[in-house]
Amino acid sequence: MGRIIMPSFAFRSALSEDAGSRSGFALTEADMLAHLPKGHHLREGLEGDVAIRVGSDDYADTVGDLLHALGAIDQPRMPTLGIRVMQLLGRDWREFATLDEMMEIEAVGSHYLRLRNTNDADQAEVLADLKSMVAGKPGVWDALREAMTYHLAFSPYFTRSLTHADPIALDALFASEKLPAEPGCYFDQRFINYLASQPERLKDIHWRQFEGLTAEWFQRAGYSVELGPGRNDGSIDVRLWNADAAPGTPPAVIVQCKRQTRKVERVVVKALYADILEERADTGLVVTTSDISPGAASDMSARAYPITTANRAQVKAWIEAMRKPEAGVIAGAFD
Repeated sequence: MGRIIMPSFAFRSALSEDAGSRSGFALTEADMLAHLPKGHHLREGLEGDVAIRVGSDDYADTVGDLLHALGAIDQPRMPTLGIRVMQLLGRDWREFATLDEMMEIEAVGSHYLRLRNTNDADQAEVLADLKSMVAGKPGVWDALREAMTYHLAFSPYFTRSLTHADPIALDALFASEKLPAEPGCYFDQRFINYLASQPERLKDIHWRQFEGLTAEWFQRAGYSVELGPGRNDGSIDVRLWNADAAPGTPPAVIVQCKRQTRKVERVVVKALYADILEERADTGLVVTTSDISPGAASDMSARAYPITTANRAQVKAWIEAMRKPEAGVIAGAFD
């Protein structure tokens, strides 16, 4: 195992770049340190002004820890290629190969990826050898190809392979009103993955991002969605129609989004009920990063308001359902 000695500032810069480029975030060194797991053995050195000695595998594992904290991958550390293949095959992998055979497949596969990464002319010959090693083993080539795709995308040993056009600042989730510009997309998938990994930060996101998150959930659920302008929207943040609704039909649901830590007050549900009547909507929905207050819940029940709520726990369930680790990975063309 090779070991590298570098000043801490150089390691901080390298880790920020490697974890950022592979997660799609424009990651500052402060972001990197904030997401390094507490008690990580490199933290003290990275926070100081010292020379750090790190093994190459240890460095790769640290990148993996950061990617996991950022929601880009679904497990910490950086699995070897062989472990990736075994995980994809599951417990049945021993039906196809002995441990020695799997180690040989891993060695040849890793060699091929190094040649591929440098566009070496010998890569085609090594790929042919790799295919012959797994020939006649059902499912193994598919698992190996998928494992190599992820390895190219996330291992710092290789040039990244992601489709994100532009990195996005992690801080934008908490400080920016800007939502994705592409039609039919209201919230960035990278932020969804991040919040799935860091659910306690949901309460801190920008109110406009929270509106976008809500619109994104219902768009994926099959509704026709109209997201309000964010300001001067008449207190209606999102309008929803069933997919088969005729043009000009009143909305099926009007949504009020409340990104706040205090519980939603009764004045909010009363105002939403007035909006339901004005819009001739079927129902109303309060989506909140907190919960509904007892007084508001009592009013909704006693007055039979056609209003439902989605509280913090429900929103977290939405996020988990929309989570897509490895989003943006370019499928490997190994044929």
